[in-house]
Amino acid sequence: MNAFNSSLSPSYDDTTTLLPGGRARRDAERSAIRTLLNCYLREVAIPGGTLITSPGAHILQTLPLGWRQKQRSQRWLLIDLQHSRQQLMVAVSRHTLLGNYRYAYPVLGRSTAGDGAAWAELDAMQMTTWLVADLCDAEGMPFNLEFTQQIKLSLENTANILAHRLQHPPGTDAPQDLYLFSEQSLAFGHAFHPTPKSRQWHADGAEAGYAPEYRSYFQLHWFKVPRTLLRCETVEPLSPTQLLADIAPADIWTADDECLIPVHPEQAQYVLSLPVTRRAVESGTLEYLGSAGDEYAATASVRTLYNRDTPWFIKGSLNVRITNCVRKNAIYELETALALNSRLTEIKADLQSQHQGFRLLEEPGFMTVQLPGLDSADNTLIQEGFGVVFRENINRVLSDGEQAVMAGALFQEGNPLRDAVRIPNKALWLQHYAEAIVLPMLHAFFAYGVIFEPHLQNTVICLKDGLPSGVIVRDFEGVKLVDSRWSDADLKELNDRARQSVRYSFTQGWNRVRYCLLINNLSEAVSFLADDNPQTEQQLWLIIREVISAYLNSTENALAREHLTALLNGEAIPSKTNLLVRIKKHPDRQAGYVYLNSPFAIAKH
Repeated sequence: MNAFNSSLSPSYDDTTTLLPGGRARRDAERSAIRTLLNCYLREVAIPGGTLITSPGAHILQTLPLGWRQKQRSQRWLLIDLQHSRQQLMVAVSRHTLLGNYRYAYPVLGRSTAGDGAAWAELDAMQMTTWLVADLCDAEGMPFNLEFTQQIKLSLENTANILAHRLQHPPGTDAPQDLYLFSEQSLAFGHAFHPTPKSRQWHADGAEAGYAPEYRSYFQLHWFKVPRTLLRCETVEPLSPTQLLADIAPADIWTADDECLIPVHPEQAQYVLSLPVTRRAVESGTLEYLGSAGDEYAATASVRTLYNRDTPWFIKGSLNVRITNCVRKNAIYELETALALNSRLTEIKADLQSQHQGFRLLEEPGFMTVQLPGLDSADNTLIQEGFGVVFRENINRVLSDGEQAVMAGALFQEGNPLRDAVRIPNKALWLQHYAEAIVLPMLHAFFAYGVIFEPHLQNTVICLKDGLPSGVIVRDFEGVKLVDSRWSDADLKELNDRARQSVRYSFTQGWNRVRYCLLINNLSEAVSFLADDNPQTEQQLWLIIREVISAYLNSTENALAREHLTALLNGEAIPSKTNLLVRIKKHPDRQAGYVYLNSPFAIAKH
């Protein structure tokens, strides 16, 4: 077996006798190494000039002889950790433009202090400690133990997921619901996120009970609320009465002046732990009913829940830190979802008429609880704790014969959908996909000042007859509006905090579009389809270039022509700093960008 067919596939030192637990641990270790190296190389080593892609013979001669001989046909990467006076060495299949390397394991490390030391194998957490220590030294800050612990938690969760998968394989039959299967297939997570499976649950056993990778179903928990204390807002033609009727379990009776509001089972325990909630329950203002109604499954975001037979996804607050964020619905996010839904509905028809196959999942309603007599802090805890956004079910926008898969699962390392989605003609497949996603994203930005967030987890690919027939964009939390196109008067129903959150400058928006579309999404699609073949990779980038060029040639928009011409001429492309924002302990919204060499600079030749 080629050690570089997959960076999570067996390499030279593997045996065929590993037990499932050992295999799961090995692959989780490699995944943790891979994601952290990916982030470090792209965000730090390449921009900072500390990555040596052709180490000299005097360096290679210091490597362990047996290891060097095993990897003699490969390329080498030497990473110089200047602040801590250490070095890392890893073998890769080839050099790549955007840092999508295929690694051979293990990674070696040594100290360069004094006379130096011999190379030694590093496991995932040893490598993590080295890299985090060096980055913290560079920033002049103490060692970031919290971040290191989150990497370890992500590794442990990944190992448990993989062990569960080995003990409960999905079988050979095609999944009954391919869309849900894809949502539950992100065993490793995004390849350029340092803690893709870090979830800091409050209750023991919650990961196995509620994480999507375990393919479990569970009932929602319900609270009975006086109608006067339920804040339920909708966008026409949906009415609050219809929304309440759509979600209410048939087996719970309510009086005419009462309503029901759902929460995630884990969130129920959180809100019940709040003194303000306990007082409301003890006084009879709220009534906790426990679990009831239809069963739901978690999607890849963990907190957004799906039942194929109901009208709505349920995106409830979940006060659990997942990767870098506590996944609650802030009050302003509830309000902006409705405002954005109204604005996007106005342009959706034009986008769909010009770009067939493009679809949005609308978010036309939210609800939460408003208790009387609360101070500002308790009011925020209650409204955010109970906040729920209702998103259109994906099955309402698919046409006959179409299937849907989440892009992140399709392009993931290890290809969990290999048996369900076959791609015999990679060039033709990517041509259809690029046309489906690139054209409407560019048109929305340049024609309307709408900044979608088409990263891998937000993008759902529609498939018909084996080819992409469209894309579905979801989650209005990530949608922004260009401030030069959308004035305060255009968003007058929003307060200052909400308007501030939703409006971006043109430059901010163009950075976000290029990062999400080209780096987060399409570069992973190209890496997956090319399968480490440089000629195929260049051919696929040329296809994407031609799709962008077609839009450029069709538009008279001056901004579009200026910025797309620069893009196709090879300007550097922004890539989000998922690692550095964590090192600095900043919220995710403060993440910056590094700029990568453009694949179009090569593809145009």
